[in-house]
Amino acid sequence: RRVAITAGRYFEELMIDSQDFLGTPEKCQKVLSMFPAKSIQDDLQNWATSHHDSKTKWNKLKDAWSTYAKKRKIKQENNAIYEVVLQLCYPRLDVNVTKGLNHLLKSPFSVHPKTGRACVPFLAQHVDSFDPFTVPTLKEIIAEVDNWSGDSTVLDYAKTSLKPSIDLFKKFVRSCQRESTEDNKENNVSW
Repeated sequence: RRVAITAGRYFEELMIDSQDFLGTPEKCQKVLSMFPAKSIQDDLQNWATSHHDSKTKWNKLKDAWSTYAKKRKIKQENNAIYEVVLQLCYPRLDVNVTKGLNHLLKSPFSVHPKTGRACVPFLAQHVDSFDPFTVPTLKEIIAEVDNWSGDSTVLDYAKTSLKPSIDLFKKFVRSCQRESTEDNKENNVSW
């Protein structure tokens, strides 16, 4: 229950406002299928195809469940709304990611074995605008270096579309180094 409450704090902002998760009839049907069979589906027959925004649809869905739960005296801890919030917001780990060596999280600038795309760092505040399909593949990077016609003293990485990512990573490393140096000074550690 505590997890559902925590996830619920972010649910409206992320799922309703940012992602419009009830924006299509297909998405609405998927959410409706998360509720117990024959509970609120009959009351919401036209709900999925209505032209309301996600916030209005979500509120109508919550009201329908609340009415259903009160009639049937369903306990608060069996709240299907919490289940929907958890299904849509709670992070899940893929078993293969946690046990298979080839599925481990990649180091910066390593190459994904199937897509050939480089693993690039990005700022957390830009996660919503990050498009993984714009990350260059190894073939594209090699072509960028091979096709370079500019100054020959430029380092190879600076000739590629990886340069902004490498610059961001360098900035991060410098920040870590500064922190480490400051910590060492505070603790009277000298190497």
